[in-house]
Amino acid sequence: MPHLIIHLIDMLHISTLRKTLNSKKEFNCKVWTSSGEIMVCNKVVCTSNYHKGTANLLFTESREVRKVRVICIFELNDQKIYI
Repeated sequence: MPHLIIHLIDMLHISTLRKTLNSKKEFNCKVWTSSGEIMVCNKVVCTSNYHKGTANLLFTESREVRKVRVICIFELNDQKIYI
């Protein structure tokens, strides 16, 4: 059985994700939804980040705001996130 090797050098720690959320700068990310689907979020800005583990993402092109669980964000600017 082949083994999957993941290099942590190619990944970001969740603390880097939290810093990006707090920076109010535009980014791209991928999020698992409650149904298990992958939501691709391009050109979003975090408008608020809560201690309960959620964040409001503003899609800059459509002006839509979506609340997501931070722990469900698994990719930030094409880099995987690890805990």
